[in-house]
Amino acid sequence: MEKIRIFKLSEAESRPLPAQKENAGWVKRVIYPPHFITNNGTFFGVGEVNPGFSPHRWHNHDRDKAEGYSVEYPKNFEEIYYIVSGTGVMQWKTPDGKVKEEKVGPGDTIYMPGDAPQHQLLNNGTEKITLIFCGSPTAKVTFSK
Repeated sequence: MEKIRIFKLSEAESRPLPAQKENAGWVKRVIYPPHFITNNGTFFGVGEVNPGFSPHRWHNHDRDKAEGYSVEYPKNFEEIYYIVSGTGVMQWKTPDGKVKEEKVGPGDTIYMPGDAPQHQLLNNGTEKITLIFCGSPTAKVTFSK
């Protein structure tokens, strides 16, 4: 039998949002390798996104690389965002390149499967968005200086 483990949010490293300006917001990967590994690769984190920014720029769930970080997504990757506070728009691109969007706010949950089209959550409101994110299996995130 495995023991219950508790990881305090204060123990998670706060990082700036990837590939964005310094004042974009932050993310804390709470249940995330190498400090916390689950049996089935589930990950969990929290973040804050300031107005005008996105927790993750336009991307697909395959690979993403920008100055300071890179992400490699596993084949069967899926992710979920839960909006705690703030408002924004979930945006995605259709096969012909048109941008679709839907307003989101507190209590809304966004599911993004591995084969989701290029997408981003944009804070187009006037207050920060606080969100919780989770999914499985964990993507490989590498930070460089």
